[in-house]
Amino acid sequence: MRTSRYEQRRDSGRSTTNGQTFSILDEQRFTKEILPRYFKHSNLSSFIQQLNMYGFRKVMSLENGLVKSESAIEFQHPFFKKGRPELLEHIKRKVDSVKTEDAHLSQDNLQKVINELKVLQDGQSNMDFKLDTMRRENEILWKEVSSLRRKHSQQQKLLPKVINN
Repeated sequence: MRTSRYEQRRDSGRSTTNGQTFSILDEQRFTKEILPRYFKHSNLSSFIQQLNMYGFRKVMSLENGLVKSESAIEFQHPFFKKGRPELLEHIKRKVDSVKTEDAHLSQDNLQKVINELKVLQDGQSNMDFKLDTMRRENEILWKEVSSLRRKHSQQQKLLPKVINN
């Protein structure tokens, strides 16, 4: 008995029962049979990257509050609905959030940023100087503590001799 092409495709990937998502059931078969038929490659990672660029998100199945590990990979998009082909026109490639006109800073804004950077650099230099000073003072204090401990130890050794005499 031969299986139809539709059944072969259905075995490797399909829309879920609720029609809100689609799943890749057999990754190996999907990459060998389906991807080369519709795309210039058979790389699943590239396909998933393309899905992400068009706003599709991977669906994580939860079971008892934990992520459920399944062999199928499931994706969803707000405009990808079973029986609603009119929504497909709204699935568009994402555009960068920064428009090219906005990407160019005006000369005034650039100068403000440069001035703020200079202030930050000066503040950093000042903090570095204070930190170096504190390190030197800390080193001096530790040497003094060490010296006082030695003197205290010597006095503790001498004290019983003075008391006993």
